[in-house]
Amino acid sequence: MNKLSIVILALGLAVAGCKKKQESGTGSASGSASGSASGSASGSASGSGSAAASGSGSAAASGSGSAAPDPQPAADFLKVVADHNDAAKGKVELLFSTWKVTKASFDPANLEGGTAEIEVDAAAFATGKEKRDAHLRSPDYLDTTKFPTATVKIANVKKAGDAAYTADATVSIHGVEKVWPLGFTVTASTADSVTVEFTQPFSRFDFGIGAPEADDSAKAGVELQGRLTIKKT
Repeated sequence: MNKLSIVILALGLAVAGCKKKQESGTGSASGSASGSASGSASGSASGSGSAAASGSGSAAASGSGSAAPDPQPAADFLKVVADHNDAAKGKVELLFSTWKVTKASFDPANLEGGTAEIEVDAAAFATGKEKRDAHLRSPDYLDTTKFPTATVKIANVKKAGDAAYTADATVSIHGVEKVWPLGFTVTASTADSVTVEFTQPFSRFDFGIGAPEADDSAKAGVELQGRLTIKKT
């Protein structure tokens, strides 16, 4: 073999070696890149899933585990509901805002034999219309300047059911006194108080209030409704 042949053969071997090194380097880079990408993607996905699951689980547990707030007890109220002869005018509610228990003696566990006295400010009410309120306070109706208070005296209390009672209610309104057979229900009690609810229909004519129906837009029949908390004195 002459010198030229030897040189050509050497160059060919060198070129072949270079190609093998390049291929080997490329494969390593590809594997590394592929492995890194795969590892990174898997790691990220795994981390994301854990965070999402953890966050969601905590929120759900926290939300479902929280206790609901205790319901607030219903507020006391006292009102008289009146109606018109003209049904289109609808009903009127006199919602009273001022009353007090002046005397009360009873056993909250058993109200039989108990007594109570309640005083109501006859002028302290609202119907939603000031002009009507003024008319109802006038001598045409309640005449609250002359008769500023109404009173209720409870006696002869008897048990009528699990939480139901009857009583005699001596009611003084507009200078007239009447005795009602009153039924009421106990809805709550403490060591020294009871909360009662009642509905009592009556006629305004019984207390000389207003004009006869023929000359008045209001019906004779009205209704006293209330929820009162009575504390022992």
